[in-house]
Amino acid sequence: MNQYKILENEELGALSSPFRRQLLEDLSEQAESAVSISRRYEMSRQRVGYHMRDLERAGFIEVSEERQQRGLKERLYRAKPVVYVNKVRDVPTSSQDRFSWANLLNSFAQGLWELTTIRRLAHKQGKKLATLGIEGEIHFQTPAARKAFTQELVREVERLIEKYDKPEVTGSRPFKLLVGAFPAVQLNQLT
Repeated sequence: MNQYKILENEELGALSSPFRRQLLEDLSEQAESAVSISRRYEMSRQRVGYHMRDLERAGFIEVSEERQQRGLKERLYRAKPVVYVNKVRDVPTSSQDRFSWANLLNSFAQGLWELTTIRRLAHKQGKKLATLGIEGEIHFQTPAARKAFTQELVREVERLIEKYDKPEVTGSRPFKLLVGAFPAVQLNQLT
């Protein structure tokens, strides 16, 4: 099961080095030791170990296995199965930038921050968290079809919000609703 972790500034510092980000990527694919990584990158084991200790201290990697290797204990590290989110500031948006990628990214980041925060609070209190997740992929034949879908989706969501939003009712609970769309790409197309 994935864990959720909110990045603090010190932890962000642990990822400031491009080499550490590469290490984290490597260790998410398979567990490795400082020795095997040092050979591959032609660096000293001590230098690799220094970077790995910082990543471990910040909570990005963990020891997955210890084994005896030529009379010494060799530690294999792996990246933790964690989603990392950095808190974003509320950025007021106008209706003009409603369709901008920056607004979408900020909305998702803020929503992820809020979700992980409330998830942590619910867990501490032993409560379940009521959520809904919908994901899908849609293929549009033309830009005009995409625009028509977008307009219809906005109208329907606004209609449903108006129908069900009852802040004046005692005991009503607010929920955050995020709806976004962006071009789907295969991960291998990004490299």
